[in-house]
Amino acid sequence: MVKLRFQRHGRTHRPFYRLVAVDSRFKRNGKYLENLGWFNPTPGEGEQDLELNTDRIKHWLSVGAQPSETVRDLLGHRDMLTEKQKKAWEADREYARKRVEAASAVKSADATVEALTTFVDDADADLGSFLSDAKSAQAEAKSAAKKGQIEAAQAAASKAADVKAAAEKAEADHKAKKEAEEKAAAEAEAASESSDEGGEEASE
Repeated sequence: MVKLRFQRHGRTHRPFYRLVAVDSRFKRNGKYLENLGWFNPTPGEGEQDLELNTDRIKHWLSVGAQPSETVRDLLGHRDMLTEKQKKAWEADREYARKRVEAASAVKSADATVEALTTFVDDADADLGSFLSDAKSAQAEAKSAAKKGQIEAAQAAASKAADVKAAAEKAEADHKAKKEAEEKAAAEAEAASESSDEGGEEASE
């Protein structure tokens, strides 16, 4: 099988890549069938960074040559792949995008559960049920991500965030209620003491 891939040349910190058609049995930087261009990732001022022999590249692709992943991305962005290869490339890109977005949703859910765990540990109210719900949403996000279900993973991550917000409100309400009860008790005690003092003065 013929492959289209880059051969690394240049020197340390100044790589230079040659795009070649090679027999897949050859070593990466060994003998090649044809030089098809080059890529310079660190061009100097006024220097060109890429040169491709478009016609020959399309020829090799048309006879079944398989580009490496890096070369396929390069050619795909320049609309040089065959129709079949282009569809496969676009499908792989879409799959990769879904994996990234799903992973981001899982990361968000993980961070939410971690933060909520600390919050629950420090809270005055009993918020264990909230943590349980958040962990359930976290598990949903991970399951959806494995299946490539981006929207479901994102919805689960959002659900975990909503649970955390609800837990924070519950703790705030608990503290407000506790403070109100303490205030009412203090006022009742002060009123009782005042009443007792008034009764003593009257009896005298």
